[in-house]
Amino acid sequence: MGLMVKLLSFLILVAGTAAAQPFSAGVKIGAPLTDALSVQSPNPFDYVSSTGRFVIGPYAEVRLPAGFAVEVDALYRSFSFHSTQSSASPSQWEFPVLLKRRFLKGPVRPYMDGGVVLSHLSVKDVTELNHRSNYGIALGAGVDIHALVLHVSPEVRYEGFVLQDFSSPSGILHSNRNQLLAILGISF
Repeated sequence: MGLMVKLLSFLILVAGTAAAQPFSAGVKIGAPLTDALSVQSPNPFDYVSSTGRFVIGPYAEVRLPAGFAVEVDALYRSFSFHSTQSSASPSQWEFPVLLKRRFLKGPVRPYMDGGVVLSHLSVKDVTELNHRSNYGIALGAGVDIHALVLHVSPEVRYEGFVLQDFSSPSGILHSNRNQLLAILGISF
């Protein structure tokens, strides 16, 4: 009976603490600092690639004790390529799940985050496509600026993927597994 009372007391305490944690949601906008695709060809007409210069999507964050938080993003980006044989304009959704640690107190708080990132490409019938889904790690650093009810969080984030999404049979075109992003989060 004593164990059951202790367990019930613990669950009530944990539930109360979890329910009291601040939750925020907002939007992330930014730009890739690296290209999604690399073309290595002496002939510039073999492949031409273009990386869309924006990243956008919603995010949510649950703040935990001791300056920690868990953040989940859903980021959209696009890019394109064409050659004499094919062309494609894939769109990519990335889903980072990050553990964030804020430092210091006050309205300006530097932070670091890290976790896993899952990605999925939406593209049809492309011979250069190796993998529609991919996974990797995400590491970032930024500053959370709290002004009244608004949080503005500029961040630089590295994403390293395990697999190559694209590669041509000749090796001229391939996707970059290492990506660098500049992102601005805005939440309430």
